[in-house]
Amino acid sequence: FEEATQVMEIEESGGIILTENPAGGDYAKALVEAEKREAGDAKISKFLPMVLLTVCTVFIPGFTEIMKEEAKRMKDKKIEGILIFGRRCFLQVLKEFRRLRKEYINGAILRICILAGQSGIGKSLAFSQIYMREAFIQGEKVAFYSVQEATIYLFRMEGGKYKCQEAEVNDQGFWKTKAWKTFDDRSAHLIIDPAPTQGHKYFKVHLVEAFVVYLTSPNSEMCNFEQEIRGVTWKRFFVPTFAIEESKVIAIELKENPSVFLERMKRTGGQLREFIREDKYELFKGYQDNAWAGIAAKEHIHFGDLKVSSRIFSVQPSTTDETLLYSEKYAIVPQSEWIKSKIFQLYAEKNLENFTGLDGEKWFFAKIYKGCKLPARRLPKKLADAEKKKENGDWKDKIHEFPAHSTLKTFSNGVKGQIDKCRAHIKKIAEDQKAELVVCPTNYPAIDGATNCRTLYQVTISSKKSVGKAYVDELISFGASEAEKARVFFLVPKKIVESFSISFAKDSKDDALKLAEFWVVGINLIEMIEDAQKKKSKITAS
Repeated sequence: FEEATQVMEIEESGGIILTENPAGGDYAKALVEAEKREAGDAKISKFLPMVLLTVCTVFIPGFTEIMKEEAKRMKDKKIEGILIFGRRCFLQVLKEFRRLRKEYINGAILRICILAGQSGIGKSLAFSQIYMREAFIQGEKVAFYSVQEATIYLFRMEGGKYKCQEAEVNDQGFWKTKAWKTFDDRSAHLIIDPAPTQGHKYFKVHLVEAFVVYLTSPNSEMCNFEQEIRGVTWKRFFVPTFAIEESKVIAIELKENPSVFLERMKRTGGQLREFIREDKYELFKGYQDNAWAGIAAKEHIHFGDLKVSSRIFSVQPSTTDETLLYSEKYAIVPQSEWIKSKIFQLYAEKNLENFTGLDGEKWFFAKIYKGCKLPARRLPKKLADAEKKKENGDWKDKIHEFPAHSTLKTFSNGVKGQIDKCRAHIKKIAEDQKAELVVCPTNYPAIDGATNCRTLYQVTISSKKSVGKAYVDELISFGASEAEKARVFFLVPKKIVESFSISFAKDSKDDALKLAEFWVVGINLIEMIEDAQKKKSKITAS
């Protein structure tokens, strides 16, 4: 009897087995009846509020195995049902997709919409549920093709409730079968969830009449899909990765520590799948480290001839309308704060040898000018170590506070008499005056700048510096003495501050140490460059 029934099923469906899936019907009902509420304040961020759906089901088409894990995780957290995070960008795209579908039903030719964005931001799971829920509420036919499961789920309303049938999709012939043809028309939805390395697999656009929604990362699979649908009218929309404000809402809803999520976002750059679970996050870090080192990039962003690692870069919508969170245009940007820091670090290291003259000094003096507190270490090192053993507090490392300056005094290079004018100006600035930062001309001996006659600076990118007669002469000219010592701060890149050392030219050591204290301070050039770039970006945006 069972064999005869199966034969009848195959004959009825045109060569494939259509299996009734009661869990699918229950799922459709649960999705429609899901508790719906808003989370997050629109006043805080344009990405908020999010719409949260609590779906009481353990079955979601295309995500059978994932849902088993997720249901257990929710149960452990004492959360009833499965949480679906309806991001504002998804809700905006949903509205646009349904508008385009309505036009298609009324005779328009555009019948395919692509939702694109970085992997792990909720396109396949969250957006598909929001999209299907709206269709179910309206009583519409929905087909969900999971390439990963090699299965298509067909939902249609019968007798006031949804019925779900499923079938395996093992070749392109499926779209010619009676089972599909009796389901397919302009009013039907077909959602395609591609799989890594497989893409859209057996989908054939010329055999389908339904309105198609394709959910994808911007990778080679997306390029292949666009090749499949060439000659057909379609649109592609990009959505952003998770914003910090969204991650805070999610952390609270999942009963997690928001600060942990924020820390993980520094590496992942707003990919929910990667920052929501520690095991996924640790795997991601390994992949990202390898990608940065150029080793076996696991996943790529792929547009035409452009191919870059999705662990290093991310795709974001490029919107001109601030009210919109999606766009047909896109921008490829560094994926996260960690990547940006790496880029700035490389830039600084590559250009370190060019940090000379006034152009180089400006980065160091910019930090001092604003005022700051920085760790300072006494020099020379051997003498400092010996004095520390004697518990001489004057030689201990300390946090030195540089005062905020209100004015900047510079002297032109190549103009006769500028060195003497600069020296005379510094002499006049009493030790208790701290409002002005003086930057010496490039060819000034021994020092590069001063706050007053007792606080002097020399900028260097070298890990060693020699103190000789020129230093002693300048210290004497500024009135330094054993009773009123000057302080000379060597401003160096932070990466060499621990190894930095000074030596003394012949017959200069005693005089130099009698007249001044020597200190070394590290300046974080990467941070300085990064801050400058952010300000530049803000100005450009304005």
